[in-house]
Amino acid sequence: MYLPFIFVYSLGVVTRKSLSELAYFALLFAAVTVMMRPPRATLKKLGFLLGFEGLLFVLALFNPGRPLMETPLGSVTYEGLHSFFLLIGKAFLSAGTAVVITSSVGFSRIIAEMEALGLPRILTVTLAFTYRYLDLFAEEAVRMKRALDSRAFGVGRREYYRWLGSMIGEIFVRSYQRNERVYRAMLSRGFGEFPKLEEPRTTPHTAMLIVLALGGLLI
Repeated sequence: MYLPFIFVYSLGVVTRKSLSELAYFALLFAAVTVMMRPPRATLKKLGFLLGFEGLLFVLALFNPGRPLMETPLGSVTYEGLHSFFLLIGKAFLSAGTAVVITSSVGFSRIIAEMEALGLPRILTVTLAFTYRYLDLFAEEAVRMKRALDSRAFGVGRREYYRWLGSMIGEIFVRSYQRNERVYRAMLSRGFGEFPKLEEPRTTPHTAMLIVLALGGLLI
């Protein structure tokens, strides 16, 4: 089972207090990536995840401490640089491991493991619906962006971004309405609840991963 490994691994990562302690988990992440052999598209997701988290924690570079270099936004400090890499390391390793495993074994396998662990049925069904509706959300966003580009030809940049902001708010409304139509269509075809998924088993290599993650907690 991969879900216990993800939980133990993430717990170990977020409780580390230095970059040297994260080195063990970074090696374990690399080993998981090689072992799982995720699709090539997963590497693009990891790159996007790393860039997003870098922007999210960029302000940590300006934490008070010994100045390293001056920028228009303020002084980058040694302490800030350490905090930045520690934060981004924790976030990327924990989230990246979940992305690699989910992309390799499939989200339905994760849902099945949640059911096998006895998590509430309403939680697993909600997650399954959320995962399914992400595609509808992305499809609706692409359709509205295409419509905006076809109608905004020749307008100024400021006006274009004003329309784009309005479109982002409209996406959530349209996605909700379309999700409602899809759900009603499912009910009309006899949908009651998701079928019982096959119960996953703990294999030797998943047990080994859990043991390695537990070993990291002792570092």
